[in-house]
Amino acid sequence: MEAKQNTFTSVNKEANKIWAVAVDDLGLDTVKSINKNKASMSASQKEAATTQRNVAAKLFDDQEQALKNMKKGGINNPSLAKLGNDLIWGIYHADAAMTNAKTKKESNDASVASSSLNKSLQELYQIIEIGKDTDAMFMQEYFGLEDAKNPGQPGGMALVGSFTPLWCKTMAIRSGLAGNDAIEEYFVGEDGEIRLRYTGSILNGEVVDKPALTWLAYDPGVILDLKAENITMLQAPSTLNVDGEQVGIIDNSLQYNDAYLLLDQKYVEVSSDGKMQTEFIPANMAKIVNDTKARSAARANALLNDYQDANRVWRNNFNMEEDLKFAVAANGKNVDAGQQAEFQELMFSSLKELLPTVAVGKTTEVVQEQPKPEVIEEEVEITAEQFN
Repeated sequence: MEAKQNTFTSVNKEANKIWAVAVDDLGLDTVKSINKNKASMSASQKEAATTQRNVAAKLFDDQEQALKNMKKGGINNPSLAKLGNDLIWGIYHADAAMTNAKTKKESNDASVASSSLNKSLQELYQIIEIGKDTDAMFMQEYFGLEDAKNPGQPGGMALVGSFTPLWCKTMAIRSGLAGNDAIEEYFVGEDGEIRLRYTGSILNGEVVDKPALTWLAYDPGVILDLKAENITMLQAPSTLNVDGEQVGIIDNSLQYNDAYLLLDQKYVEVSSDGKMQTEFIPANMAKIVNDTKARSAARANALLNDYQDANRVWRNNFNMEEDLKFAVAANGKNVDAGQQAEFQELMFSSLKELLPTVAVGKTTEVVQEQPKPEVIEEEVEITAEQFN
Protein backbone atom coordinates (compact mmCIF):
# COMPACT_ATOMS: atom_id res chain seq x y z
CA MET A 1 0.00 0.00 0.00
CA GLU A 2 1.41 3.39 -0.99
CA ALA A 3 2.27 5.75 1.91
CA LYS A 4 0.02 8.79 2.35
CA GLN A 5 1.63 11.93 0.94
CA ASN A 6 1.82 14.90 3.38
CA THR A 7 0.64 18.33 2.30
CA PHE A 8 0.69 21.65 4.16
CA THR A 9 -3.04 21.33 4.76
CA SER A 10 -2.84 17.79 6.16
CA VAL A 11 0.18 18.55 8.38
CA ASN A 12 -1.43 21.76 9.68
CA LYS A 13 -4.69 19.93 10.38
CA GLU A 14 -2.89 17.19 12.31
CA ALA A 15 -0.87 19.74 14.34
CA ASN A 16 -4.03 21.69 15.25
CA LYS A 17 -5.70 18.46 16.30
CA ILE A 18 -2.77 17.63 18.61
CA TRP A 19 -2.90 21.14 20.14
CA ALA A 20 -6.66 20.93 20.69
CA VAL A 21 -6.32 17.59 22.52
CA ALA A 22 -3.44 18.94 24.62
CA VAL A 23 -5.41 22.05 25.61
CA ASP A 24 -8.46 19.96 26.55
CA ASP A 25 -6.28 17.61 28.60
CA LEU A 26 -4.66 20.56 30.38
CA GLY A 27 -8.07 21.98 31.25
CA LEU A 28 -9.22 18.62 32.61
CA ASP A 29 -6.00 18.23 34.61
CA THR A 30 -6.47 21.70 36.12
CA VAL A 31 -10.07 20.94 37.15
CA LYS A 32 -8.98 17.59 38.62
CA SER A 33 -6.17 19.29 40.57
CA ILE A 34 -8.53 21.94 41.99
CA ASN A 35 -11.13 19.34 42.95
CA LYS A 36 -8.44 17.14 44.53
CA ASN A 37 -7.13 20.06 46.62
CA LYS A 38 -10.65 21.03 47.66
CA ALA A 39 -11.48 17.47 48.64
CA SER A 40 -8.35 17.23 50.79
CA MET A 41 -9.16 20.42 52.74
CA SER A 42 -10.50 20.10 56.28
CA ALA A 43 -13.88 21.62 57.17
CA SER A 44 -12.17 24.45 59.07
CA GLN A 45 -9.96 25.21 56.05
CA LYS A 46 -13.00 25.44 53.79
CA GLU A 47 -14.76 27.74 56.28
CA ALA A 48 -11.69 29.98 56.62
CA ALA A 49 -11.30 30.16 52.84
CA THR A 50 -14.98 31.11 52.46
CA THR A 51 -14.61 33.86 55.09
CA GLN A 52 -11.53 35.21 53.29
CA ARG A 53 -13.34 35.27 49.93
CA ASN A 54 -16.34 37.08 51.42
CA VAL A 55 -14.17 39.72 53.10
CA ALA A 56 -12.08 40.13 49.94
CA ALA A 57 -15.27 40.68 47.95
CA LYS A 58 -16.11 43.66 50.16
CA LEU A 59 -12.69 45.11 49.42
CA PHE A 60 -12.58 44.56 45.67
CA ASP A 61 -16.25 44.71 44.60
CA ASP A 62 -16.98 48.15 46.08
CA GLN A 63 -13.65 49.84 46.69
CA GLU A 64 -15.18 53.26 47.36
CA GLN A 65 -17.32 51.98 50.23
CA ALA A 66 -14.46 49.79 51.47
CA LEU A 67 -12.15 52.80 51.70
CA LYS A 68 -14.79 54.74 53.65
CA ASN A 69 -15.16 51.91 56.15
CA MET A 70 -11.40 51.41 56.43
CA LYS A 71 -10.96 55.06 57.40
CA LYS A 72 -13.05 54.37 60.49
CA GLY A 73 -11.14 51.24 61.48
CA GLY A 74 -7.79 50.36 62.99
CA ILE A 75 -6.01 53.32 64.59
CA ASN A 76 -8.74 55.61 63.22
CA ASN A 77 -11.41 53.90 65.30
CA PRO A 78 -13.38 56.55 67.27
CA SER A 79 -13.40 54.14 70.21
CA LEU A 80 -9.59 54.40 70.37
CA ALA A 81 -9.67 58.19 70.37
CA LYS A 82 -12.36 58.20 73.06
CA LEU A 83 -10.38 55.87 75.31
CA GLY A 84 -7.22 57.93 74.89
CA ASN A 85 -9.13 61.09 75.73
CA ASP A 86 -10.74 59.46 78.79
CA LEU A 87 -7.35 58.31 80.08
CA ILE A 88 -5.76 61.73 79.67
CA TRP A 89 -8.61 63.46 81.47
CA GLY A 90 -8.60 60.73 84.11
CA ILE A 91 -4.92 61.39 84.79
CA TYR A 92 -5.61 65.14 85.00
CA HIS A 93 -8.38 64.66 87.56
CA ALA A 94 -6.34 62.09 89.56
CA ASP A 95 -3.38 64.47 89.73
CA ALA A 96 -5.71 67.30 90.81
CA ALA A 97 -7.24 65.07 93.47
CA MET A 98 -3.77 64.17 94.73
CA THR A 99 -2.84 67.87 94.94
CA ASN A 100 -6.05 68.79 96.74
CA ALA A 101 -6.14 65.74 99.02
CA LYS A 102 -6.95 66.56 102.66
CA THR A 103 -5.97 63.18 104.08
CA LYS A 104 -3.20 60.71 103.48
CA LYS A 105 -5.70 58.10 102.29
CA GLU A 106 -7.15 60.49 99.70
CA SER A 107 -3.66 61.29 98.51
CA ASN A 108 -2.69 57.60 98.26
CA ASP A 109 -5.92 56.69 96.45
CA ALA A 110 -5.40 59.49 93.92
CA SER A 111 -1.76 58.47 93.46
CA VAL A 112 -2.71 54.85 92.78
CA ALA A 113 -5.40 55.96 90.31
CA SER A 114 -2.98 58.29 88.51
CA SER A 115 -0.31 55.58 88.30
CA SER A 116 -2.79 53.02 86.93
CA LEU A 117 -4.16 55.48 84.36
CA ASN A 118 -0.64 56.47 83.25
CA LYS A 119 0.26 52.81 82.84
CA SER A 120 -2.86 52.26 80.72
CA LEU A 121 -2.07 55.32 78.61
CA GLN A 122 1.50 54.13 77.94
CA GLU A 123 0.12 50.74 77.00
CA LEU A 124 -2.31 52.44 74.63
CA TYR A 125 0.60 54.17 72.89
CA GLN A 126 2.25 50.77 72.40
CA ILE A 127 -0.99 49.34 71.05
CA ILE A 128 -1.26 52.15 68.51
CA GLU A 129 2.25 51.40 67.18
CA ILE A 130 1.67 47.63 67.09
CA GLY A 131 -1.71 48.24 65.49
CA LYS A 132 -0.15 50.19 62.62
CA ASP A 133 2.13 47.26 61.76
CA THR A 134 -0.64 44.70 62.19
CA ASP A 135 -3.06 46.63 59.98
CA ALA A 136 -0.49 46.88 57.17
CA MET A 137 0.49 43.21 57.50
CA PHE A 138 -3.11 42.01 57.52
CA MET A 139 -4.09 44.00 54.42
CA GLN A 140 -1.07 42.76 52.52
CA GLU A 141 -1.12 39.08 53.50
CA TYR A 142 -4.86 38.40 53.92
CA PHE A 143 -5.59 39.76 50.46
CA GLY A 144 -2.38 38.72 48.71
CA LEU A 145 -1.36 42.30 47.87
CA GLU A 146 2.08 43.72 46.99
CA ASP A 147 3.51 40.44 45.70
CA ALA A 148 2.39 38.52 48.80
CA LYS A 149 1.41 34.90 48.08
CA ASN A 150 -2.29 34.06 48.24
CA PRO A 151 -3.54 33.24 51.76
CA GLY A 152 -4.13 29.57 52.41
CA GLN A 153 -1.51 28.58 49.81
CA PRO A 154 2.15 27.53 50.27
CA GLY A 155 4.18 30.64 51.05
CA GLY A 156 1.00 32.57 51.87
CA MET A 157 -0.64 33.51 55.15
CA ALA A 158 -2.00 30.61 57.21
CA LEU A 159 -5.78 30.63 57.62
CA VAL A 160 -6.18 27.88 60.22
CA GLY A 161 -4.39 26.73 63.36
CA SER A 162 -4.67 27.93 66.95
CA PHE A 163 -6.53 31.29 67.13
CA THR A 164 -5.96 32.15 63.46
CA PRO A 165 -9.53 31.80 62.07
CA LEU A 166 -10.97 33.91 64.92
CA TRP A 167 -8.14 36.44 64.66
CA CYS A 168 -8.74 36.86 60.93
CA LYS A 169 -12.41 37.60 61.54
CA THR A 170 -11.62 40.21 64.19
CA MET A 171 -9.02 41.82 61.91
CA ALA A 172 -11.66 42.01 59.18
CA ILE A 173 -13.85 43.86 61.70
CA ARG A 174 -10.93 46.10 62.65
CA SER A 175 -10.29 46.89 58.97
CA GLY A 176 -13.91 47.89 58.38
CA LEU A 177 -14.51 45.03 55.95
CA ALA A 178 -16.89 42.82 57.93
CA GLY A 179 -20.15 44.68 57.40
CA ASN A 180 -21.88 47.64 59.02
CA ASP A 181 -22.88 45.69 62.15
CA ALA A 182 -19.25 44.81 63.00
CA ILE A 183 -17.68 46.79 65.86
CA GLU A 184 -14.23 46.94 67.48
CA GLU A 185 -14.32 48.57 70.91
CA TYR A 186 -11.38 49.66 73.10
CA PHE A 187 -11.79 49.60 76.87
CA VAL A 188 -9.80 49.24 80.10
CA GLY A 189 -10.09 45.86 81.81
CA GLU A 190 -10.33 45.14 85.52
CA ASP A 191 -6.54 44.91 85.85
CA GLY A 192 -5.98 48.18 84.03
CA GLU A 193 -4.92 46.52 80.79
CA ILE A 194 -6.30 47.74 77.47
CA ARG A 195 -8.70 45.24 75.94
CA LEU A 196 -10.54 44.84 72.63
CA ARG A 197 -14.12 43.69 72.22
CA TYR A 198 -15.44 42.53 68.85
CA THR A 199 -19.03 41.96 67.77
CA GLY A 200 -20.74 41.44 64.42
CA SER A 201 -22.50 38.86 62.24
CA ILE A 202 -19.15 37.57 60.95
CA LEU A 203 -18.63 36.12 64.46
CA ASN A 204 -21.98 34.26 64.38
CA GLY A 205 -23.19 35.76 67.66
CA GLU A 206 -19.90 35.32 69.54
CA VAL A 207 -18.49 38.27 71.49
CA VAL A 208 -14.70 38.24 71.39
CA ASP A 209 -12.88 39.93 74.29
CA LYS A 210 -9.06 39.91 74.12
CA PRO A 211 -6.10 41.81 75.65
CA ALA A 212 -5.15 44.33 72.96
CA LEU A 213 -1.36 44.00 73.16
CA THR A 214 -1.21 40.24 72.67
CA TRP A 215 -4.13 40.06 70.25
CA LEU A 216 -2.76 42.68 67.87
CA ALA A 217 0.71 41.12 68.11
CA TYR A 218 -0.66 37.68 67.13
CA ASP A 219 1.08 36.22 64.09
CA PRO A 220 -0.80 33.60 62.02
CA GLY A 221 2.45 32.77 60.24
CA VAL A 222 3.18 31.66 56.70
CA ILE A 223 2.33 28.24 55.30
CA LEU A 224 5.40 26.11 54.67
CA ASP A 225 6.08 25.44 50.98
CA LEU A 226 6.62 21.78 51.70
CA LYS A 227 6.87 20.73 48.05
CA ALA A 228 9.64 23.27 47.38
CA GLU A 229 11.53 22.10 50.47
CA ASN A 230 11.15 18.47 49.39
CA ILE A 231 12.49 19.27 45.93
CA THR A 232 15.51 20.99 47.46
CA MET A 233 16.14 17.98 49.67
CA LEU A 234 15.85 15.49 46.80
CA GLN A 235 18.19 17.55 44.63
CA ALA A 236 20.86 17.73 47.34
CA PRO A 237 23.88 15.45 46.70
CA SER A 238 23.24 12.01 48.17
CA THR A 239 25.26 9.50 46.13
CA LEU A 240 27.93 9.17 43.42
CA ASN A 241 27.21 8.53 39.74
CA VAL A 242 29.28 6.29 37.46
CA ASP A 243 31.75 9.13 36.93
CA GLY A 244 32.31 9.55 40.66
CA GLU A 245 30.39 12.85 40.78
CA GLN A 246 27.97 13.70 43.58
CA VAL A 247 24.34 13.76 42.45
CA GLY A 248 20.94 14.04 44.08
CA ILE A 249 17.98 11.73 43.62
CA ILE A 250 16.42 14.09 41.06
CA ASP A 251 17.95 16.69 38.77
CA ASN A 252 16.94 20.28 38.04
CA SER A 253 14.18 19.10 35.69
CA LEU A 254 12.78 16.91 38.51
CA GLN A 255 13.77 13.72 36.68
CA TYR A 256 15.65 10.85 38.31
CA ASN A 257 19.41 10.81 38.06
CA ASP A 258 20.64 7.52 36.55
CA ALA A 259 22.25 6.54 39.87
CA TYR A 260 18.73 5.97 41.25
CA LEU A 261 17.39 3.96 38.30
CA LEU A 262 17.51 0.21 37.64
CA LEU A 263 18.87 0.71 34.13
CA ASP A 264 19.22 -3.02 33.49
CA GLN A 265 15.50 -3.57 34.11
CA LYS A 266 14.07 -1.14 31.54
CA TYR A 267 11.07 -2.29 29.51
CA VAL A 268 8.96 -1.02 26.60
CA GLU A 269 5.21 -0.58 26.27
CA VAL A 270 3.45 -0.10 22.94
CA SER A 271 0.52 2.33 22.56
CA SER A 272 -2.98 0.97 22.07
CA ASP A 273 -2.92 1.84 18.37
CA GLY A 274 0.39 0.05 17.94
CA LYS A 275 2.10 3.08 16.42
CA MET A 276 4.30 4.34 19.28
CA GLN A 277 6.42 2.69 21.95
CA THR A 278 7.66 4.16 25.24
CA GLU A 279 10.61 3.09 27.34
CA PHE A 280 10.16 2.77 31.12
CA ILE A 281 12.95 2.43 33.69
CA PRO A 282 12.09 1.29 37.25
CA ALA A 283 13.29 3.50 40.08
CA ASN A 284 15.57 1.96 42.69
CA MET A 285 13.02 2.62 45.39
CA ALA A 286 14.92 0.76 48.12
CA LYS A 287 17.93 3.06 47.63
CA ILE A 288 15.70 6.15 47.41
CA VAL A 289 13.93 5.33 50.68
CA ASN A 290 17.25 4.59 52.39
CA ASP A 291 18.73 7.93 51.27
CA THR A 292 15.71 10.08 52.20
CA LYS A 293 14.32 8.64 55.42
CA ALA A 294 16.88 10.13 57.81
CA ARG A 295 16.78 13.57 56.18
CA SER A 296 12.98 13.67 56.25
CA ALA A 297 12.99 12.67 59.93
CA ALA A 298 15.51 15.42 60.73
CA ARG A 299 13.31 18.03 59.02
CA ALA A 300 10.23 16.80 60.88
CA ASN A 301 12.08 16.93 64.21
CA ALA A 302 13.20 20.50 63.53
CA LEU A 303 9.57 21.53 63.00
CA LEU A 304 8.39 19.61 66.07
CA ASN A 305 10.85 21.57 68.20
CA ASP A 306 8.46 24.55 67.91
CA TYR A 307 4.81 23.75 68.64
CA GLN A 308 3.46 26.67 66.59
CA ASP A 309 5.56 25.79 63.52
CA ALA A 310 4.56 22.12 63.71
CA ASN A 311 0.90 22.96 64.29
CA ARG A 312 0.85 25.31 61.28
CA VAL A 313 2.15 22.49 59.07
CA TRP A 314 -0.25 20.00 60.70
CA ARG A 315 -3.30 22.18 60.03
CA ASN A 316 -2.40 23.87 56.73
CA ASN A 317 -0.18 21.35 54.91
CA PHE A 318 -1.56 18.09 56.27
CA ASN A 319 -5.14 19.45 56.36
CA MET A 320 -5.95 18.30 59.90
CA GLU A 321 -9.18 19.51 61.46
CA GLU A 322 -7.89 19.86 65.02
CA ASP A 323 -4.71 21.38 66.45
CA LEU A 324 -1.88 19.17 67.64
CA LYS A 325 -2.26 18.11 71.26
CA PHE A 326 0.02 20.23 73.42
CA ALA A 327 1.89 17.94 75.81
CA VAL A 328 5.36 17.54 77.27
CA ALA A 329 6.69 14.36 75.68
CA ALA A 330 9.64 12.35 76.95
CA ASN A 331 11.85 13.71 74.15
CA GLY A 332 11.23 17.28 75.35
CA LYS A 333 8.94 18.29 72.50
CA ASN A 334 5.60 19.94 73.28
CA VAL A 335 3.58 17.58 71.08
CA ASP A 336 1.77 14.39 71.99
CA ALA A 337 4.06 11.37 71.37
CA GLY A 338 1.54 9.56 69.15
CA GLN A 339 1.01 12.64 67.02
CA GLN A 340 4.77 13.12 66.72
CA ALA A 341 4.94 9.70 65.09
CA GLU A 342 2.06 10.57 62.75
CA PHE A 343 3.71 13.89 61.90
CA GLN A 344 6.93 12.03 60.95
CA GLU A 345 4.96 9.65 58.72
CA LEU A 346 3.14 12.48 56.97
CA MET A 347 6.38 14.37 56.34
CA PHE A 348 7.97 11.29 54.80
CA SER A 349 4.86 10.48 52.73
CA SER A 350 4.87 14.02 51.29
CA LEU A 351 7.93 13.02 49.24
CA LYS A 352 6.02 10.36 47.36
CA GLU A 353 4.40 12.68 44.79
CA LEU A 354 7.90 13.61 43.55
CA LEU A 355 9.10 10.00 43.37
CA PRO A 356 7.27 7.97 40.69
CA THR A 357 7.89 4.22 40.55
CA VAL A 358 9.32 4.46 37.04
CA ALA A 359 11.13 7.00 34.89
CA VAL A 360 9.77 7.58 31.41
CA GLY A 361 12.40 7.18 28.71
CA LYS A 362 12.24 7.72 24.97
CA THR A 363 9.03 7.48 22.98
CA THR A 364 9.63 6.32 19.43
CA GLU A 365 7.64 5.19 16.44
CA VAL A 366 7.13 1.47 16.11
CA VAL A 367 9.00 0.29 13.03
CA GLN A 368 6.90 -2.16 11.08
CA GLU A 369 8.85 -4.91 9.36
CA GLN A 370 8.20 -4.93 5.62
CA PRO A 371 7.25 -8.37 4.28
CA LYS A 372 9.97 -9.91 2.10
CA PRO A 373 8.99 -10.51 -1.54
CA GLU A 374 8.13 -14.16 -2.23
CA VAL A 375 10.77 -15.93 -4.27
CA ILE A 376 9.30 -18.36 -6.84
CA GLU A 377 11.61 -21.07 -8.06
CA GLU A 378 11.05 -22.17 -11.63
CA GLU A 379 11.64 -25.75 -12.66
CA VAL A 380 13.98 -25.93 -15.62
CA GLU A 381 14.53 -29.07 -17.65
CA ILE A 382 18.12 -29.70 -18.50
CA THR A 383 18.72 -31.81 -21.57
CA ALA A 384 21.61 -34.16 -21.89
CA GLU A 385 23.11 -31.95 -24.53
CA GLN A 386 22.99 -28.92 -22.26
CA PHE A 387 24.52 -30.93 -19.44
CA ASN A 388 27.35 -31.94 -21.66
